[in-house]
Amino acid sequence: MGVDPRTGTLAVMVKATDIDSEGADALAARLTRIAGVPVQVRSWGDVDTNLMAEGGGRVIGFDPAIGRRGVCTSGFVVTDGNQTGIATAAHCPDQITYAEPVDGEIPLTMVGAWGAFYQDVQIHIGAGMLAPLFYADKGKTLSRPVTSWRNRTSTRAGDVVCHRGERTGYSCAEVEYVDYAPPGDLCAGPCEATWVAVRGPDCKGGDSGGPVFSATIAFGLVKGSSYTADGRCRLYYYMSTDYLPPGWTLAYQRLGQGPENQKTSETN
Repeated sequence: MGVDPRTGTLAVMVKATDIDSEGADALAARLTRIAGVPVQVRSWGDVDTNLMAEGGGRVIGFDPAIGRRGVCTSGFVVTDGNQTGIATAAHCPDQITYAEPVDGEIPLTMVGAWGAFYQDVQIHIGAGMLAPLFYADKGKTLSRPVTSWRNRTSTRAGDVVCHRGERTGYSCAEVEYVDYAPPGDLCAGPCEATWVAVRGPDCKGGDSGGPVFSATIAFGLVKGSSYTADGRCRLYYYMSTDYLPPGWTLAYQRLGQGPENQKTSETN
């Protein structure tokens, strides 16, 4: 579910088979009576899942869920004021190594993981002091500095954001909902309506934890997606950087100056 700010209605995403059983108009009318507010029914996808670790890539570790080594995508550099770390998704493997293009695999140590309700983030240290840089291109040949961030309450439907994932590379699309609640128990139980959902077209397993950004502005970390029955990505959703765990903030660099720590956060 989410709220469509363009129409002011409650948007309920359902499977195509749910619409077929009684028709979209009848289902919308029934849900409107239940909710007491206008409801629009939309069929985005048939399968919703966290973007589990799979395929080749960048942060690598044994994943008990698939019984083998799996891959996620590292997100942004974060800091607690004394050390820097790498953030990725909490549902990625706990013990990971960072696949550095030049120096090979660097073992990392997990500081902690926060993966319930409104968070999906874990932080690892062990790669030394890191500059506030992230890869944006598919081939990881160019890095960008983080120069600012965008809180969820300052994000609007229709904003264009980009993300980089190990499986899909680089792509950009419009924000669809800023208060999306993924279905099922994808947040160690029901998810809160604090996730930002973005239209496809590109998302696959292995993109989890990857950076969502616009130019050098950090928006969040990829969590999961909604697929059609034939595997097409219709939506992906991310955790806003608002919800980094207490004590940790984005590392960033002022244009023309050295790195700094994120100075404000609506949650921390």
